Amino acid sequence: MKKSFILCIIATSIFCACSKKNITIEWDQSSLKFVTAGGYARVHDIGNGEFALVYERASGAWIRRSNDKCQTWSEEKLVARAEGYNYANSEILRLKSGRLLYMWNARPRVDSLPYKIMVAISDDDGKSWEEKTLYTASTKFQDGCWEPVAMQLPDGEIQLYFANEFPYKSSSEQEISMMRSKDNAESWSEAEKISFSTNSRDGMPVPIYLPHSKEIAVAIEDNGIRGRFKPVIVRSANNWNDAPVLRSDLRREEALTPDSKVHDTVYAGAPYLIRLGKDHTLLSVQSTEGRSGTNERKANMQVYVGDRDARNFSNRSTPMPSLPQNGNALWNSLCQIDDQSVIAIMSVGGVKQGGIWSVTGKIKELE
Repeated sequence: MKKSFILCIIATSIFCACSKKNITIEWDQSSLKFVTAGGYARVHDIGNGEFALVYERASGAWIRRSNDKCQTWSEEKLVARAEGYNYANSEILRLKSGRLLYMWNARPRVDSLPYKIMVAISDDDGKSWEEKTLYTASTKFQDGCWEPVAMQLPDGEIQLYFANEFPYKSSSEQEISMMRSKDNAESWSEAEKISFSTNSRDGMPVPIYLPHSKEIAVAIEDNGIRGRFKPVIVRSANNWNDAPVLRSDLRREEALTPDSKVHDTVYAGAPYLIRLGKDHTLLSVQSTEGRSGTNERKANMQVYVGDRDARNFSNRSTPMPSLPQNGNALWNSLCQIDDQSVIAIMSVGGVKQGGIWSVTGKIKELE
């Protein structure tokens, strides 16, 4: 009897720890506002009570800062720009050492220059930056490299992920590649293939580390699983020693629950993945669900809530429900403000004041 009682308590504890509360994000429309001209914006906590907003504008990579939880932003500062290039797909990460690591995709405007993944490092809190090229692809658009993003593991290893067409010069396929640094971003490994689906295009990776399971989860867009691009999670429990995750691999999972899945004809690409507190994860996509067309230029941002293991994404919410049917909210991202609240950042078009917009939201438990 005593043994059965103890087993019951253990089973109940496991269920409580793993189950996801029925929650969504309630977006405060009074906080919806235009931030700045530009696009492909990301916000990250960079420590000491500060957040950084990074984005592309006028062929350059830019940064603004906030010390009031993203309510207001400093004047913009140029991080990098180069003749003959558009610097796109900005991202930023503060390392455990205090270094700032700014990433971008160098896209050539002239045929003779190659596509590149680049970083800039600052050891003086963003006052000055040292640029490095980490990966060089082809001079051809169809054999380029795209969308870098990085995270740092508990042991200090830095991993930089990007979408990569360069290995597939005779096809339109694309993989997710990853490079490692174990010395505070001083040197980097060769690119490793961590995700690939034959005759398809794995794209736009966003990684997170899951402390509970000690797994790495990466959100990608996948057009080989169900019609047009859909959000998928690929994962590894042993730091990619078992890579790559191929199409039929059990570690390649559709992100949305069966009752939240969108129709095959719906485009739901450009995912963004974050943790929210200890118990939740959030996934955003740019989606044509409920929109006036299936072209991505009609897409709006949608956000789903998942459990602590980056599974079971459901309870869709819309940060900008007032977006006109002919407008779009693209290349979006999320950032945790605290354990209960989040900011959504959107590149909005088809409105009077196009550019980067933001809105804040909080966890809301459903009935």
